[in-house]
Amino acid sequence: MKYKHIIQEMKESGDPTMMAFVKDVEKMKRLSNKEKVYCLRTRFLPESVQKLVEYFIPYIIFVAYCNKDKAKNLRMLDLINEGILGAYAGFERSTKDGMLTKYRVQHYIRNRIRKAINIDYCQSIAEYSFEICVPEGQMNNADDIISICSEIQNIKEYLQ
Repeated sequence: MKYKHIIQEMKESGDPTMMAFVKDVEKMKRLSNKEKVYCLRTRFLPESVQKLVEYFIPYIIFVAYCNKDKAKNLRMLDLINEGILGAYAGFERSTKDGMLTKYRVQHYIRNRIRKAINIDYCQSIAEYSFEICVPEGQMNNADDIISICSEIQNIKEYLQ
């Protein structure tokens, strides 16, 4: 899906925080090639990193949009936040080892979003497992404990 269509869909969501974010994104101006080269040369400065991260916002929104259906409890803005943190991590890493490419930053963005989705997925499985396996109230005898252990074993085998 094209970026303009994604932005339009975000506007139509009705979520006030999403609409405020879209307004801010629309106000951002794109970097010219001259500005981009300058920011890349001075990427150790916080304001340069911020401009470079803003340069990657359309890509972050696209990746978050493509992965939004995989998340159980995370909203699209949460995924966008993770993507932004991934971009910052990519630039931070590049200042340590000196290596910086567009694809490396994109890799950090995708990985950070995927990791957030995986954590969200694992947490929802853990909550479900706990609700199913651990009955409310006190356990009366050893049979209750054995049945809980066998139920946990069944879930563990299912996940593998």
